[in-house]
Amino acid sequence: MIKLVALDMDGTLLDSQKRAPSDFADWVKEHDGIMTVLASGRQYYTLERQFDDLKDYALFVAENGAIVYNRDEVIYENSMDPKAVDETLEVILNLPGAIPIMCGVESAYIAEASKEAMTESAKYYARLKFVKDLHEYVHKDRFLKIAVFFAGRDAEKAYNSMPKLPAGISPLLSGDRWIDVANDSIGKGEAIGKIRIKYGLDKEECMAFGDYLNDMSMILECGQSYAMKNAHDDIKRAARYVTEFDNDNDGVMRVLRNI
Repeated sequence: MIKLVALDMDGTLLDSQKRAPSDFADWVKEHDGIMTVLASGRQYYTLERQFDDLKDYALFVAENGAIVYNRDEVIYENSMDPKAVDETLEVILNLPGAIPIMCGVESAYIAEASKEAMTESAKYYARLKFVKDLHEYVHKDRFLKIAVFFAGRDAEKAYNSMPKLPAGISPLLSGDRWIDVANDSIGKGEAIGKIRIKYGLDKEECMAFGDYLNDMSMILECGQSYAMKNAHDDIKRAARYVTEFDNDNDGVMRVLRNI
């Protein structure tokens, strides 16, 4: 019996226009015996804004698993050491074409960048501050990750040639334009594992849907795992199932409606 459903957002639950299925919120509310977990690389405040009507019905795993909220209460957090933030930021600033966004508990922070980078960042960070020097903010918030934007859609190339980072810090490919850099102990799967243990759930009682490499640990943490039809090939190989339809054709909901 399924007791938890964990859902990635972009490329999975959301279509190409970043819209959730029209019957998703109703499905969540009608299935109060199933714990719905919205798991994303997005900021909590962005998820909260889009799914405001589900705040009392779902758990929010934000920043690729670095923080978990239940009704505005933080039930799990894995923030970076300030020294590691500072050293990691310096490495990223020296990467060609890389634009870092420091993702804190209170807000995200970006220095002056191209219009495209500003526009893309605003899509994912409802709380976003524009600052002159990111280093000055290292001690002004608790940082969950540093998101790195690449305008040329060559994030995977940069990921494969990432320079050495401070001990305990690792990169995670989260899209063709995005790399997330954070504690190597974070991940959507690790967050789902904390939730699963907290509420006494077995892996086989947990279902997950994902499409990209930042969903891998979540796919492996849940016994009933689905890769989207449009998923990265590595996710398809790791998941137990592949959806018949992609994210633009109700791929997730076609499975959920049959639970």
